[in-house]
Amino acid sequence: MSYSHSLSVDSSLKGKQVFITGVTGFLGKAIVEKILREVPSVGKVHILVRGSARQSAYERCMEGVFQSSIFDVLKSTHGNQFQQLIDQKVHIVEGELTEPLFGLNPTNFALLGSKLDLIINSAASVNFRENLDQALKINTLCLNNIISLANYNSHEEAVTSVLQVSTCYVNGMNQGEMLEKVARPCSGLIPEIDHDTYEIKPLIQLFQTKIEAIKNRFPDANKQEQKLIQLGIQQSRHYGWNDTYTLTKWLGEQLLIQGLGKKNLTILRPSIIESTVFSPVQGWVEGVKVADAMIYAYAKGRVSIFPGDTKGILDVIPVDLVANAAILASAQLLQHAPENNQQAYNIYQCCSGRLNPISLEHFIEHFQQASLEQFEDLPKLFAGKPQEMFTIVSQKKFALYMKMFTTFTWLKTSLARLAGSKSAGKHLLKIQTTTSLAMIFGFYSAPRYRFDSLQLEGLKTLFSLEEQKAFEVSANSYDWKNYLRDIHLPGLHKYGLADKRKPSTPEKESHEKRQAA
Repeated sequence: MSYSHSLSVDSSLKGKQVFITGVTGFLGKAIVEKILREVPSVGKVHILVRGSARQSAYERCMEGVFQSSIFDVLKSTHGNQFQQLIDQKVHIVEGELTEPLFGLNPTNFALLGSKLDLIINSAASVNFRENLDQALKINTLCLNNIISLANYNSHEEAVTSVLQVSTCYVNGMNQGEMLEKVARPCSGLIPEIDHDTYEIKPLIQLFQTKIEAIKNRFPDANKQEQKLIQLGIQQSRHYGWNDTYTLTKWLGEQLLIQGLGKKNLTILRPSIIESTVFSPVQGWVEGVKVADAMIYAYAKGRVSIFPGDTKGILDVIPVDLVANAAILASAQLLQHAPENNQQAYNIYQCCSGRLNPISLEHFIEHFQQASLEQFEDLPKLFAGKPQEMFTIVSQKKFALYMKMFTTFTWLKTSLARLAGSKSAGKHLLKIQTTTSLAMIFGFYSAPRYRFDSLQLEGLKTLFSLEEQKAFEVSANSYDWKNYLRDIHLPGLHKYGLADKRKPSTPEKESHEKRQAA
C-alpha cells in the first residue's frame, strides 16, 4: 500500500498543543526555532524551563533561549513583532525535569497534561562521564514524568503522543549494521521480557542500591562524585555500553516503550550532532561538541595524536537535519494518533553513515587542510599556524606512544624547570588533554558499526516535495568538503566560541554539556 505524500507537517501541527523539554540545550533550541519559523499554524508551544534564585524561568528562557543567535532570522523576519510572536505561541512552564511531576503541583500538572497533543523530550545529560546517579535521573527516571503527562489523555478520544530524542549509540558495543529497532544488549546480562523489551526495573534498583552505598560510604562530595562516575563507567561496560550516557539513554528507551504500552511513541536517534548545514543560518552551533573536542584541542596545540580507526565511519549529522527529523516524526505521530490509539511505536535514526559515510581519515584530512588554510581567519579557534600534523593511530600504538611521550615529557619538564623555563607546563597539559580526550571519545573514533536510516528515509517520502525540501533530513543533501571546511569550522569560530564563558579545555566543556531543562 502506498502512502506517498500522505502526511503534512502544517496540517498535522495546526492548532496543536506541543510540550518540549530541553529547550535550553543545543538541539532543543533548534527544534523550537524551526517550529516557530516553519509551522506558524501550531497552536501553542509549552516549554519546560528551570528557574533559579537568580532568575525566574521566564527570564532564563528569554535570555538563554530566545537571545540565542539561532533566533536571529526569526527576529529579522518579525522585527518588532518578535516578542508578540513569543507571547502568542510560547507558554513557559517553570519546573524541574527530575522532580516528581516536574515540580508542579498535581492540579497544574493535570491541567497541562489534559491539553497536550504532543510531547517532545529533547532533554538529556550528554556528559559521557556523568555520575550514575545524575545520569539515571536525567536520562531515565525523569521519563516517568513524561509517561504520566502523556497518560492524562489516554482515556479520552484524544491521544498525547511522545517523541523521545535518544541517540544512535544506545546500540552500545554491538558491531555491524545497526538497524532502526530496539538495541539488544550485547552482554546478554539483561533478561528479556519479549522480543523488544527487557527487565530494566531490577537493574535500575540494583544501580540505586549501589549508588546509595557509595553515598553512605563517601560523605565527602568530591570523593562521592568520583566514585559515582567510576561506578557508571564500570556498570556501563559490564552490561554492554561504553559510557553512562549511552546506557542510561537505552534504559530511557525501554522505560518509555514499556510505560506507554508500545504505542503513540516515536524514538528519534541522532548520531553525533554538529552545526547547521542549511538553516536558519549555516554553521550555527553552541559550544564545543563531540567531534569539535579533537578539533579544538588540535587548534590550540594541545593534541596531535589520537587513537582511532582511520577507515571507520565517523557518523556526524547537522543539527538542523535532526530538528527536521523530529518535526517530520512528530507530524506522523499527530496525524495517525487520533485515528488509532493503539499505534505501534517507531524508531528512526538520523545519521550519515548509510547515505553519506565519511571515514575518520577523510574527516581529519578535511579539517587538517582547513586548519592550514584558515588559521589566520579563525583566531578564536586557532592559536596560530598548526606546527604538527594530526595523526590517528591504533589503540595499541597510542598506548605505546603515550608511555614514551610521558617519559620524555617528564625528563624534558624536569630539565626545563631546573633551567627556569616557564614552558614546562605546556608539555604536561598536552599529555593531560590527550589522555582525557582519548578516555572520553576514544570509543567513538574507532567505530565497529554503521547506523542504518532506511526508515527515516521512507518517512521523508510521505510528505510533499515542498515539505521534504523545507524539512530536509537526508545526509546526502550536503558535501562533506564544503560542510566541514566552509560551513562548520567558520561556524564553530563565529557561534560556538562566541560565548563569554569559554572552556579552558575541551574535556572540561564535555562535563558541562547538560541539555536538561
